[in-house]
Amino acid sequence: MKKFFYAIIGWLIPITVLTVLAYFFRASLFDFKNRFYQRYLPCREPITYSLGTFDKRFGISRKNFLATLSVAEAIWEKPSGLNLFELAPSGTLKINLIYDYRQDATIKLRELGITVNDDRATYDKLTFDYALLQKTYLSDKTALDDQIAELDRLTAAYNAKVANLNRRGRATPAEIESLQIEKAELDRLLMDFKVQQNNFNDKVDKLNAFADTLNRLAQTLNLSVDKYNTIGASQGREFEEGTYVSSATGEEINIYQFDNTLKLVRVLAHEFGHALGLEHITSTKAIMYYLNNGVNEKLAPADFVVLKQHCGIK
Repeated sequence: MKKFFYAIIGWLIPITVLTVLAYFFRASLFDFKNRFYQRYLPCREPITYSLGTFDKRFGISRKNFLATLSVAEAIWEKPSGLNLFELAPSGTLKINLIYDYRQDATIKLRELGITVNDDRATYDKLTFDYALLQKTYLSDKTALDDQIAELDRLTAAYNAKVANLNRRGRATPAEIESLQIEKAELDRLLMDFKVQQNNFNDKVDKLNAFADTLNRLAQTLNLSVDKYNTIGASQGREFEEGTYVSSATGEEINIYQFDNTLKLVRVLAHEFGHALGLEHITSTKAIMYYLNNGVNEKLAPADFVVLKQHCGIK
């Protein structure tokens, strides 16, 4: 019986190892095939893509996001007549929705009833609103600092009285009642301070949302203006709505921010262009212009020229 058991184990181990190796070899071979076609026979085989990270805080459903991806595909596929992209469960190009301070700024301004258009009029209006908000922020900060100083003074005085009574080892009923009243007042002031602090923090968040959006607009509009600094920890990075990344571990498109569906279509189409192997071009109307500042949902003539050259379209 033991011999039969060991024989079964002896067969199972190599079969399991071979199955695992075959799976990874097949995946590697499939990935190699895709990379080969993209580099040496571009546009002959569709680039397969699938959803990766999908943060629901963007407020878009998977169904609507997939529909938007389909529209972005068509921007390249209709003029060329080629099947360039294809949604697949195990697609090698991962599309990620990654939520951070960029989309957070967009949503905060939207909640304030502010519509952000990529034009100079919007930039000037936001600059004016930012200045007003910053003025109230500075006033509130001074008042909050004074409140903190007063709370520290009252707390220190209360603690000194308690320490003095502890040293004496006894306290009269009148002294106990006085301390209780003082403690209740301190608690009330502390609760009021916390409310003021929460309101202040909300104002800081809004001010940072203005700063992030103004910096993005300045980049989009190519304005020679000073960069707005956010309050608190530095974000430490440039504003990018989306990126295409290709590395040894695979390919992915990361989407960080969009104001509306049209902007999302354009940033997806732009990154799809990079996935095809296209670089930035100088035409400001082009999908492959380095800034997402257009309003068209179709290729510009300059886009079609580079697509034809890349795909060998006559």
